[in-house]
Amino acid sequence: MSTPQPAPNDAPPQQPGRSLATQFAVALLAFLSFGPFTTGLGLLLGFLPKQFPAIQNLYAAGPIAQTVWMGAGVLGILTIVALLRAPRLAIVICLAFATAYVLGTWWVWGRLTFGAWAAMAAVPLSIVAAVAESRRTRPASASQ
Repeated sequence: MSTPQPAPNDAPPQQPGRSLATQFAVALLAFLSFGPFTTGLGLLLGFLPKQFPAIQNLYAAGPIAQTVWMGAGVLGILTIVALLRAPRLAIVICLAFATAYVLGTWWVWGRLTFGAWAAMAAVPLSIVAAVAESRRTRPASASQ
């Protein structure tokens, strides 16, 4: 039996796992994106029941408000992808997400909901997560 060979000295070090801020930001953004994305999909495909007051508000809001609301869901998903791939870009996309979410909430529901406040809280959280991801993915030679 042979023993396993040790890794060569020039092998890149293992990167640590995602930070807690990144994991929390991804979970929050996924949770917040689910509503606009699914209601937008339901609006496009016509499977939303019209007897609920919230859905009646969505239908009555008009095409611009509906587009902003659906766009918030898409921007939330793009923010998640950017957090994991291009952290600095994620900050800009998250700002657009929060803006679309708050405007969509105001137009569609007529008030700021808990989700709108959570979308605003997602911005500083995504900034912290983007900084953590930038530091995690930076090569060791760049930090010296």
